[in-house]
Amino acid sequence: MKKTVRTIAVTGVAAAALAGAGSAVAAITGSGATFPRIVYENWCRDSGLCTYTAKGSTGGIRDFINGVVDIAASDATLSQEQLSELAAKRGGVTPLYFPTLLGAITVPVNVQGIQGNRIKLDGKVVGDIFAGAVTSWNDPSIARSNKGLSLPSAPITVCVRSDGSGTSFGFSRYLTKVSPTFKAKVNFGQTPAWAAPNVIKQPGNAGVANCVKSNQNSIGYVDLGDALNAGLTSYVTAVGRSDVVTKRVRRGGKLVRKRVRVTRYIRPTVASISAAGNLRTIKPDLTIDFSASPAFGAYPITITTWILAYSDYGKAGKRDSLDDVKRFLNYAYSAPAQGKLPSLGFAPLPSPIVAAAKKQLATLK
Repeated sequence: MKKTVRTIAVTGVAAAALAGAGSAVAAITGSGATFPRIVYENWCRDSGLCTYTAKGSTGGIRDFINGVVDIAASDATLSQEQLSELAAKRGGVTPLYFPTLLGAITVPVNVQGIQGNRIKLDGKVVGDIFAGAVTSWNDPSIARSNKGLSLPSAPITVCVRSDGSGTSFGFSRYLTKVSPTFKAKVNFGQTPAWAAPNVIKQPGNAGVANCVKSNQNSIGYVDLGDALNAGLTSYVTAVGRSDVVTKRVRRGGKLVRKRVRVTRYIRPTVASISAAGNLRTIKPDLTIDFSASPAFGAYPITITTWILAYSDYGKAGKRDSLDDVKRFLNYAYSAPAQGKLPSLGFAPLPSPIVAAAKKQLATLK
């Protein structure tokens, strides 16, 4: 146990998570991603086990490398440079990735004269906008999927993160899968080199949400929870994905089945986020990428977010934190904690991933 001790009233959810811990528990510290901020703040409060500071994934990784926190939160995997620096500063340790939830990166738009949730955008078009290949709202590639809407000829303002961000990482990684132009001009990372001509940079998901809300004819990317909190429900677009479906068509006077490719436009909901978790295989290190999931009905820009833990808390100089880190992660995977996610704009992890995470949790030392 750490020396810093505080007393909490253990009731309900917390009691289940802290069985056998008594009423005095040590608090661990965490920092990082703004994407799951509302969840981690709730979980820390409900469990009484931690404090959390949202500053962006890159900021959390920096704190983790420097030993400022006991755990970090990131929507991005560490770069090779970050891995090398972590090993050099923390006794040769590596990070262990613990996914905690499924969430959506929404694409809110604020278009003059049109309610944003009436607009449909496929992934390629979104990528081309952020790569600077599509710069006006009445571009033919946007008009094709929005027949009947009077799209303005106004230039597109692109709202992005100013800080190193796991949301940027997940969003840009998805765009490289669906837009060859984006992959060639921008690629993905925690701080992508956005190539759109009219870019406004703001800190945090809340900053991007406010940018979209405050600037007419704009587009951005924001996690669903922050989009809901910012009142952006009516701004969020349906994102198109390409699917092969079976249709009955008439041929030679007979009805026959034919496989055809169609574009389905899917909105981010708990159901469509959950659908993205239906994977056939799970990566052993749990660095799972759910974006562009082939699962039927899946929202295309679904991601997970990770709690980063040291592979060896003794070597990292954090031996006293180990027991509380384990307690918090066990709480995060409990039924009460996972069950709270839909009310916060996220979806619970599929049971096979929870089982894999608990197995990995047993290796923490």
